[in-house]
Amino acid sequence: MTDAQIHETKEKILHAARTLFAIKGFDGASIREIAAEADVNIAAVNYHFTSKELLFMQVIEWVFSDTTNKIRARRAENPQEKVEDLAVWLFNFFLESSDILRSVFKMMLSEKGWGEDIECDKGDEKFGPPGGMAIAEAISNEVNHTISEADMFWAVKMIFCPVVHMALMYSNHFCNLPEDKFPYHDRKTLEADIRRLVRVVLKDL
Repeated sequence: MTDAQIHETKEKILHAARTLFAIKGFDGASIREIAAEADVNIAAVNYHFTSKELLFMQVIEWVFSDTTNKIRARRAENPQEKVEDLAVWLFNFFLESSDILRSVFKMMLSEKGWGEDIECDKGDEKFGPPGGMAIAEAISNEVNHTISEADMFWAVKMIFCPVVHMALMYSNHFCNLPEDKFPYHDRKTLEADIRRLVRVVLKDL
């Protein structure tokens, strides 16, 4: 197999595992089912991932890494972008990727698969969430004074967590509410809420 074919096979397995782990949980999703969903043989799964625990963790790391890279790319393409504009973009990005977001959250809430000998590779994201360093850079670029590491950690968390929570909630069909009966739930208002939140956070730094 070529390197491209190997990479494609591995990604097919990761996609299939993410879907099945979210639906069936760690115990409920078997390697045989994951292989069938990915349209590969069981040997391929065992070759790329030596255990189900490792596959579980690598699904989360894979999504974390992919999200980080996309946020970094956005920051690189728009180095002067205001933090509130970046936060609104994040909200829309997570809405568009809501199936991935929901499934990974289901996996992270699982009590299974978190072996003591397996650690999630955080890379250089010392400010916590995927893309945390890019968000921190945007904050530093906009605030005209030195920010302590503790304050930066707080600021990134206070922006990222509500944005993810809103994306999770409003990607659910139960939150598709008619605007005439439920004001303040339309996309324009939600984006305005995010901008207001960012302004409050930056003002407190």
